[in-house]
Amino acid sequence: MNKKAVSGVLAVLILIVIVVVAGLLTYLWVIGYIPRRYERNSREIIKIEGVKIEGSVAYIYVRNLGTQEVVVSSVYLTDNNGIVKYQLSLPVFKSGTEIWGGDVWAVRYTDLKVVRIKSGKITYDRFTAPNPGTWDDSYVDYNNAEDAVYYDPDGLKLLSRSNGGWAVRGLITTSTIIDLIDPESYPVVIEVDLQKTNYNVPAGDAAGSPFAACMYISYSKRTNPYFATPWFAAKLYYRSFPSRTEAQLVSRSASGVLQIKTLYTWYSAPNTQPRGIFLLIFNETGKVYYYFWPNSRQGEPYKKGSWTSTGLQQVLGRQVYIYLTIDNLVTVSSRKVHVRYIQAYRGTKIKITNLGACWTVNITDDAGNVIFSRIAGGPEVEVDLLNYILEHGMPLIGHIYVIPCNATEYNTYGGWVIPPKEVREIVVSLPSGLSPGTYTIKVITKRGTEASIVIKYG
Repeated sequence: MNKKAVSGVLAVLILIVIVVVAGLLTYLWVIGYIPRRYERNSREIIKIEGVKIEGSVAYIYVRNLGTQEVVVSSVYLTDNNGIVKYQLSLPVFKSGTEIWGGDVWAVRYTDLKVVRIKSGKITYDRFTAPNPGTWDDSYVDYNNAEDAVYYDPDGLKLLSRSNGGWAVRGLITTSTIIDLIDPESYPVVIEVDLQKTNYNVPAGDAAGSPFAACMYISYSKRTNPYFATPWFAAKLYYRSFPSRTEAQLVSRSASGVLQIKTLYTWYSAPNTQPRGIFLLIFNETGKVYYYFWPNSRQGEPYKKGSWTSTGLQQVLGRQVYIYLTIDNLVTVSSRKVHVRYIQAYRGTKIKITNLGACWTVNITDDAGNVIFSRIAGGPEVEVDLLNYILEHGMPLIGHIYVIPCNATEYNTYGGWVIPPKEVREIVVSLPSGLSPGTYTIKVITKRGTEASIVIKYG
C-alpha cells in the first residue's frame, strides 16, 4: 500500500481550525447559548439587614440578593467563638379557652400569648344559682297571690299564680346592661332559651294553658314589664280560639301600639311543653335579625329573617334592661316557666390585632380541630363566627393560635421562602433565661448558604 504523509502546511491548518472551533464553542458555552446542567446565576446570595428583639421574640430581616427563590430552613444563635448555643424555632402564640363574639384579642410578645383586650361578653347565665350582681329577682312581681323564683342545675324556674286577671313574676337586670344608644354600639347579640313546662297543667297541655314565657327588653323599669313601654319581647305566648302557644317577636310602642311576628305555633295537645330558642342580632338601627329553633337547638334554624316595628325602633335608641318573666292568667294551680340560659355579647365577629403581614391565625375547638384559618394582610384580622354560632352557639371553647408566617407555605417548603430581591421577616422565639451579652444570629438556607449578624441582648 502506498502511504502519503500529511504535509506540514496542512497539519498546521488543521490545528488552527481545531483551536478556532474549540475557542468558539467555549465562548458560546460561557455566554449561555449551549445548555448546561446548572443555571448561570445558581449561587444564592442572602444578607441579614437587621434584627429587632421584642420580649421573647426576635425579628430577623433577610434579603435575597440573588435571582432565584431561597428557603431559609435554620436559624442559630452562636457565641463569640462561633459555637452554636441554640437553634431558634418558629414561635406559636396561644390564647385562653373561652371565646365570645365581639372579643378583641392581641398578640403579646413577652410570653407568647394571645390575650383578650376587650371582652365581647355582656352577660351569660345558666341560672344554677342566684346572681344578685346581675339580676334582681324580687322586683318583677305584679298581681300575684303566690309566687316563687328558684334555681337548679337545669336553669331558672319561675312559678306563679294569678289573683284574678293577668299576673307577672320574674327577674330584671339590676341596671341597663345593653347599650343600643347609637349605631356605634352595634352589633349586640341576645340568645335566650324559653320553655313552658307542663308542671301542674291538666293533661300536661302546656301549649293550651294560659301562661307565657317571656323575655322583654326596655329602657323603662316597671314591676310589670308590659307597662314599661316602649318594649321589644321574645315570647312563648298563649292564644285562644283555638287554644295554642305561639313563638313570637312582639313590640309595644310608647303610645301602646302592639305589633307581632309569629315564628312557630304549638297547638293544644296532651303532654306539650313548648320550647323555643331565640337568637337575636341587633346590628342596624331599628331592626332585628332573628334565628329561631322550636323544641331543641339542633340543626339549621327553623326560621330566620329580619323584622322592624315602631316599638322596636323606639327601644333601640337607649340603654336597656332585660326582663325574664312568666305572664299568666292562672286561678286554680301554679304554672312554671323554665329559662335554661340567656347570653348577650357584642356581635358575631372577633378581632385579632398586633399581627405581622402574612401571619397565620387559626381558631380551633377544644380538641384542636381548626375551625377558621386566616392569613393576615396587615396588623389585624377579623373573623365572622356567625355560621359557628348558628350551629354550636356561644361561647366557643377552644383556642386562637397565631403563627408568625404563612404556615402552609412554611410547612410545604420546610422554611421561610424569600423571593428574589425581596426582604422577608423571619420571626423566631428566643430561649427563656438567655443571659445578656453579645451573640451572633446565623441563618442557613436549604442549599447551605449562610448569613450572620452580631447582636447585643439584654
